[in-house]
Amino acid sequence: MINSINPSADSFLADIDRLQAKSDRAQRQLSSGLRVTKASDDPDQVASMLDISASLARNEQIGVNLSRVKTEVDGAEQALSAAVSTLEQVSVVGAQGATFSQTAATRAALASQVQDLLERLVANADTSVEGRYVFSGDSDQTAPYAIDLATATGATPYAGSAATRQVEDPRSGVFSVSQTAQQIFDAPGASVVGAVNALRVARVANDDAGITAAIAALRSAHDHLSQSLSSYGSIQNDVADAIAEVKTIGLRLTTSLSAIRDADLVSATLELNEARLGIDAAFSARARVPRTSLFDFLG
Repeated sequence: MINSINPSADSFLADIDRLQAKSDRAQRQLSSGLRVTKASDDPDQVASMLDISASLARNEQIGVNLSRVKTEVDGAEQALSAAVSTLEQVSVVGAQGATFSQTAATRAALASQVQDLLERLVANADTSVEGRYVFSGDSDQTAPYAIDLATATGATPYAGSAATRQVEDPRSGVFSVSQTAQQIFDAPGASVVGAVNALRVARVANDDAGITAAIAALRSAHDHLSQSLSSYGSIQNDVADAIAEVKTIGLRLTTSLSAIRDADLVSATLELNEARLGIDAAFSARARVPRTSLFDFLG
């Protein structure tokens, strides 16, 4: 083994390297704001950082999904609110046509009004949000209904499918976020479109008994439609609660990750200053060391 010719110089260089590394580390922390930028900075915390980062990514994706669902649910709730209002207008027109003072011609004119309102209800059922038919179940690219006055309901058969889509709750589990147009507008025993079309047909036929029966059916349809509207109000609350929880969880995870990863800027500043002072002091001390060689001792 060959020993160094100048151990003092080796020690000096080692001290400078150590102080420079300390300075570089502090400088990186101050410029990036991070204490840990690579695994070697704190190997013991790498696993925890990866776990928290994965949880953050999952939570953010849940938030994105919920935001999209919120837009759809809000659109569906607005459509149902409009549908309830439309059905109430149908009931008013139905009551007008039920009086014995109305002539056949007047009732025919009222039947035309009912048809317009039926078309409006079908448009409500065909509501789309961001290119998705919100009441078509899983077949959200297909409009659920179209007007067809030749059928008993005044509309084509339901063209959608069952609504099986669920959204993930950030706290755990999943929950359903939609109903189908078939469940809402054409439920057995409470068909909204069926009751409205029955009133239209009875008016066209000037059928007093048919008008009376249609008005009774409209009451059941109104109750059912109102229940669906209430259900969507509950879904809106569930989505809002889930979105709020996403924010709470995100804040907690971000705080946990920050505690592990982020730099203490005050400490980093002190460390940088100490390292620079140390380097300056080392060079000053080195400059005062007498510069002698073998030739100085030779006569």
